[in-house]
Amino acid sequence: MLFAAERLMTSCHLSIDLVIGDVAITQGKSYWACCVDPSSYLVKVGVGLESKLQEWFQVPQDVVSPRYDPDSGHDSGAEDTTVEAPPPYAFLTIGMGKILLSHGSALTSRDPNGCTVPLPPRIGICLDYEQGKVSFYDAVSFRELWECSVDCSGPVCPAFCFIGGGALHLQELVANKQERKVTIGGFAKLD
Repeated sequence: MLFAAERLMTSCHLSIDLVIGDVAITQGKSYWACCVDPSSYLVKVGVGLESKLQEWFQVPQDVVSPRYDPDSGHDSGAEDTTVEAPPPYAFLTIGMGKILLSHGSALTSRDPNGCTVPLPPRIGICLDYEQGKVSFYDAVSFRELWECSVDCSGPVCPAFCFIGGGALHLQELVANKQERKVTIGGFAKLD
């Protein structure tokens, strides 16, 4: 099921909901984390070029994208670009309490078809805009799960895709987190 989900982004018979973050990243490094409900059917967590995500979001779900090739094994959009150009978006596929680490991952280079690993309590996403790289982490142990290139030629947004239903809790962007003063029982505490 998870392997099929790698090809199940733009044309399927299940409901697909794409949520694009309201924060556009245009420089530096940004990190955020999310908790995916382990009973979620399929959830894709990642980032993408804002213009491509909005274009993709407006395409009717029953129309097959020219970027979609059923035999490609992924949905990065790299089929319509040159070999040197990074894909416009990158997603980590999660479902039924597992993460699919797709081929090309340093951790799964021995297995060309990818492998699954248990879903950690929190997934961290780190975007290095200048380097054009996105890394996915087990946000509890800080173990890297997967790293890949992504097109950062314009604003890049966090994105979440729910296929057939799912739930996640998003932690605010750590890079933008500001100190907040919280008063508890008359004592001031910095949060």
